[in-house]
Amino acid sequence: MVEATSIAEALQKSFDVEASDRLALEAVVTSACEGLGVSTSGSSLRSRVEALYFRAGERMREALHAGVRKALAVVSSHYAGVDLPAVCEGYVLPDDETEAQEEV
Repeated sequence: MVEATSIAEALQKSFDVEASDRLALEAVVTSACEGLGVSTSGSSLRSRVEALYFRAGERMREALHAGVRKALAVVSSHYAGVDLPAVCEGYVLPDDETEAQEEV
């Protein structure tokens, strides 16, 4: 009987720790969702984490694109004759065959 009681107490303590950890995790996820503008109403913890993951990815892509646009603006302001539409389509080789060979 004493052994069953101590096992039950140990299980209760373990359950309490797990419940406390889950509440802390939910609070962190909710805070992160609010910070990134992700809706948290009526969503499971898993769906909130997934939405948070996708929103963070979107924000990183947006930051990368903004950085590339800024870099291209700086390049085009420092070097005359930069054809930005051509650069945006991919790698640009010089038109002149001898110039192309010199650059490689």
